[in-house]
Amino acid sequence: MTEKKANTNETEVKAAAHPAEKAAKPAAKPKAAKPAKKPEKADEDKVYHISKRKKDRMWQVKAEGSPKALKLFFTQAEAVDYAKSVAGNNEGRIVIHKEDGSFRKLSY
Repeated sequence: MTEKKANTNETEVKAAAHPAEKAAKPAAKPKAAKPAKKPEKADEDKVYHISKRKKDRMWQVKAEGSPKALKLFFTQAEAVDYAKSVAGNNEGRIVIHKEDGSFRKLSY
């Protein structure tokens, strides 16, 4: 009688040792479709900021949302002239800041 219990236990152990064999593989999840890209803003929405940099005290022309300046200038007047030409070509607008960062003129 002891032998029968031993055989039964071995069968149970074998069945427990390989549950992955009997279990069905889960169905692969279908990939969700990526949402359509948002249309880029038209050039007419471009805003160019003229501000003074703190680290080197130069005037910069920077597109809104851009981490880098387009160009650097020694005077604010040079920066304004350049920004007018860039904004005029791209039908954008410019915002001029004072040295302290406040707005001098909101649009040109």
